[in-house]
Amino acid sequence: MDDTKCMVNLAKFYLGFTVDESCGKCTPCRIGTKRMLEILEKITEGEAELEDLEKLENLAKTIQKASVCGLRSNSSKPNT
Repeated sequence: MDDTKCMVNLAKFYLGFTVDESCGKCTPCRIGTKRMLEILEKITEGEAELEDLEKLENLAKTIQKASVCGLRSNSSKPNT
């Protein structure tokens, strides 16, 4: 990977995989990842607005805190 690669396209690639592989048990993953992918598509098509970056960040934080799968941050998992 070098500086000629588009990080947004890379994020789209991996997020597309995540959307396809989501178990769908929780709303943050089932809906949130799809909305995130839509925002990344708007960015690469030159149709995004500055507010879309804030939406993207908020969705990522929500998924990290509220998902029931591996997308949840290890630091936010309850102790078992």
